[in-house]
Amino acid sequence: MLSEILLVPVAAGALAFTGLKLRKQRQYRRLQARQRDLVARYGAALSLPDRLPPDLPDFRRRLAVVPEPLPVEAYEMLREAALRRRETERSYLPAHKQGGTIAYESLHDLAPEIVAFYQSDFLRRLCSAVIGEPVVPTPINDQSSCSLLFYDRPRDHINWHYDHNFYHGRHFTVLVPLVNRHLDEDRLSSARLVIRQDGRDKTIPTPPNTLIVFEGARVFHKVTRLEQRELRVMLSMTFCTRPQTSPLKGAMRRCKDIAYFGVRALWS
Repeated sequence: MLSEILLVPVAAGALAFTGLKLRKQRQYRRLQARQRDLVARYGAALSLPDRLPPDLPDFRRRLAVVPEPLPVEAYEMLREAALRRRETERSYLPAHKQGGTIAYESLHDLAPEIVAFYQSDFLRRLCSAVIGEPVVPTPINDQSSCSLLFYDRPRDHINWHYDHNFYHGRHFTVLVPLVNRHLDEDRLSSARLVIRQDGRDKTIPTPPNTLIVFEGARVFHKVTRLEQRELRVMLSMTFCTRPQTSPLKGAMRRCKDIAYFGVRALWS
């Protein structure tokens, strides 16, 4: 009798979760159709080059930096789009990270220029050329596929970590600093991207309009703390050689995303 009573809320919860999941899947199908229009409209406005930068860096250490990959006009358009609205989802994990984020799904409304850039043929070809094999954007329901990371309060940072790979193929993190400065002085912010290789720490330069590509599951990295009167806004994107996943990996990815984008990530 008791077991039957307990089954009722469990079954109701499972039905509610399934209903929310199906509803979210329908929303993503509509968003995918809308995305094609956004990419066509704002991609043309970005006027990205047909040719890739010459002398691309070596990727044998699973990390590469491309200085000034974007025309000034395109970079400024992305920066202005990122700063258009500064309302972020703040996250705080004691001893690990604090900062603000704007998820991929939200960027379709708040900064469609950034979505168009992420989906652009130019960026895909550039990342593929740097990495040395073809890559594609990760799926639309992955909130981390394309997001804005805001370090805008003192002590915003993220401690040592790997970027977990939830896909069957190789997975890469691509960063473009859109803002990185002290608000009163002509210098970069105190926040530094640091990696650890061969037992030594190395600082990776992150001035605005730089492309940083690395295999996050293999490169141990962190971002040091922001100080007073500083602002650092990073465009963070992910690419994959095979974007297929498994139910278990998908569930793990959603659990991870809760820390950045809230409970809604459960249904992504």
